[in-house]
Amino acid sequence: MSKPSSNSKRVTIKDVAQAAGVSVTTVSNALNQRTEAMTQETLQRIQDAIQVLNYRPSSVARSLVTNQTATIGLIISEIETPLFLQALSVIEPAVRAADYSLIYCTARSLDDEQQAVNLLLEKRVDGIIFLSTSVYLDDDYLLDLLPTAPPIVIINRTISHLEFDQIHWDNSGGTISAIDYLVEQGHQCIAFMRGPDTRRSSEERLAGYRLGLQKHGLAYWDECVVTGDYETTAADWERATLALLAATPRPTAILASNDIVASVVLRTVQRAGLRIPADISIIGNDNQPFSIYSNPALTTVEAPVIESGRQAITMLLNRMANSNADVKRITLPCPLIIRESSGTI
Repeated sequence: MSKPSSNSKRVTIKDVAQAAGVSVTTVSNALNQRTEAMTQETLQRIQDAIQVLNYRPSSVARSLVTNQTATIGLIISEIETPLFLQALSVIEPAVRAADYSLIYCTARSLDDEQQAVNLLLEKRVDGIIFLSTSVYLDDDYLLDLLPTAPPIVIINRTISHLEFDQIHWDNSGGTISAIDYLVEQGHQCIAFMRGPDTRRSSEERLAGYRLGLQKHGLAYWDECVVTGDYETTAADWERATLALLAATPRPTAILASNDIVASVVLRTVQRAGLRIPADISIIGNDNQPFSIYSNPALTTVEAPVIESGRQAITMLLNRMANSNADVKRITLPCPLIIRESSGTI
């Protein structure tokens, strides 16, 4: 039995059957592990023919029979930094282990997202995971998908619809943990850099800041809250940092809106001739991969992206196996990762 040339037409199941001297039905049974009534010699002939002919079963044809494509879709809202891409490190292996393939799309805007959803539906994926920012969006179009859409799991999204399995992050609790730690280190004047108004996470972190101060009997001062909108420019973050350094009293700690902003804060404070953390402690948000390599290494509140990916693929596979199960909504903690940029005062 010789291998087909590179110019040969696509090998079909009929070609395998002819080469093995069996029927198409017998080959189909072998491909689908229905081999109870098949002799070992027959199965071996089919396997040999598949190998020699380099036959690849058609996933399209199989999907028409099973009404499944063995594919899962992932829509990622933000790829400008490695933060959300970290979820792939756990989602992709889990998808492969479950004998599925992964199709992932990026969607920076709602229009992008709707196009990505349409593409995945056209590909007839068996499930979809949304890994979103907490930007306020009109999500009503998702409800229109429910009658015919595959199972959906949503991560970190500002959404009020209870029909979907969802994973949220405890942004408020993470900020409170940061303040607890700073107070333990002797800090009494703690500044806060607020993120963009378009995101729920900014409101939750500000609420956590207020609650953390209240918890320890510390006053809330408007002068200690500045804009650290990470959707703007580094020049804006530098100006906001300088405003905090000029305040009276000067803060002994600054909570930045994310790690990128915190990096600019680090640089600005150092250029002002102040020591970190001896004069000012700095804490970021997200635990971006680069934060451990900054100088000094950045203390930060972790966005649980990796754990969200791990939980989401488990939730999705369970939903695909049992569409009638109760809808799940879980909230993951945002732990404080203590490094060199914070300490006692």
